Amino acid sequence: MIRLYDCQGVALDLPQTVGHPLPEAACWIDMLHPSAEEEAQVERLIGVEVPSRDELRDIEPSSRLYMENGAAYLTASVVWKADSDFAEIADIGFVIAGERLVTIRYGEPKAFAVFAANAHRELEGQGGHDVVTRLIEAMVDRTAEVLEGRSRHIDLVSSRIFATGKMDNSETVTRDLEAMLGVIAGHQRTIAKVRESLMSLSRVAGFLQTLPDIAGDKAIRQRCRSLARDIQSLSEHADFISENIIFLLDAALGLISVQQNQVMKVVSVAAIVFLPPTFIGTVYGMNFDHMPELGLPWAYPIALAVMAVSAIGPYLWFKRKGWL
Repeated sequence: MIRLYDCQGVALDLPQTVGHPLPEAACWIDMLHPSAEEEAQVERLIGVEVPSRDELRDIEPSSRLYMENGAAYLTASVVWKADSDFAEIADIGFVIAGERLVTIRYGEPKAFAVFAANAHRELEGQGGHDVVTRLIEAMVDRTAEVLEGRSRHIDLVSSRIFATGKMDNSETVTRDLEAMLGVIAGHQRTIAKVRESLMSLSRVAGFLQTLPDIAGDKAIRQRCRSLARDIQSLSEHADFISENIIFLLDAALGLISVQQNQVMKVVSVAAIVFLPPTFIGTVYGMNFDHMPELGLPWAYPIALAVMAVSAIGPYLWFKRKGWL
């Protein structure tokens, strides 16, 4: 699929026939899951090759940020599906050829839809360099929204964890805390993807500042510097959230351990309480011929009383010590 926009952000109509030349007024060419025919159309318009999906996946820095045949090639790893617990990374390719920008993507980050809807109000007709910096700015803004949303959710998780830890029913507490572990894992996955995305965007912003057309334009150059500062600030925020998540994970595991220790404590006390009666009963269960006390008329009730006292005594002692 191809979407075309002029330098003012106005959407252009596609040719009716596949393979027909694209309009010369196209300034931003957005390619989503492009076919081979669509790639050929774009290559004829911009005069340079468009990277394939396999080339976008290359992790070598020299294959992600470079100049070739007068065009600038950039690849950014951008987080998407960030509103769910299954966030993913999409490799977005940018080709700046003359006054045109081509974006190649196999994912649908929300920032693209938001930027396309507002492009006619934001773009000033300065060409592909203006489009790419504003598009990355939209990605950074979207990343900030994701971090703010996750921060609020993590605060709620924190409240639930420590509120659950105060409940009396140990079985319910353990079950709820174990459920919280899955929630924490989902947040950690998203934040990890966000941090990866910010690192990639930081490299792209730094590379853009080295391009001659951007270095010579004061307004766009200043925007790139502002983007670099914003990305650095968001990276620090993401690190802070990640540390909070680690703390919550440790807290949940610690509370689960406390609840399990409480159960083991009760089991241990019960074993100790019943150990003396068991010992007494075992002694008098021996089949010896000569056990003089067995002949006494009160031997049986005395044995029962001794067993009861031997059980009640440890119980009262443990209760006084606060173990129960």
